[in-house]
Amino acid sequence: MRKIVGIALIAFGVFLEVLWIGFCFGSVIIGILLLIFAPRILFFPFTFFMAIGLSLILGDKFKSAKFKYQNYSKYSSSSQPNYTSQDTIDKYYKTLESLKTDDLSTIKSNYRRLIKKYHYDSIASQNLSDEIEELYKQKTQELNEAYSAIKEHLK
Repeated sequence: MRKIVGIALIAFGVFLEVLWIGFCFGSVIIGILLLIFAPRILFFPFTFFMAIGLSLILGDKFKSAKFKYQNYSKYSSSSQPNYTSQDTIDKYYKTLESLKTDDLSTIKSNYRRLIKKYHYDSIASQNLSDEIEELYKQKTQELNEAYSAIKEHLK
């Protein structure tokens, strides 16, 4: 039943799209301008009903796929994660070997010292095992995440 409704919604979207394009190109200038400058508006009925129809037909497979119109509400406008959890912030201070009372310049110097110590490029010339290099890459990523989170938190 879900597949039939999904196919019906897709067909309805195609029908609306044909009507919408006919309406837009009834005034040729508006249709051409929409086609050039705003194709998303021109093809909205089709994409909207296609997404709903496919979600009904495919179910969970459709929801787990990575689509262009995915909801990014868990991120702020700068596409960076929102670090608000107090436990997480405490963990980041510990990662940077800093105290909550430290100012940003102290935290920055700790970050630079630790990056210099743990950056995987600095140990590449030492011919260490791949496992150790992988650990250093992870440590570098943790340090970068912690520093950016603390900077965001202190703003």
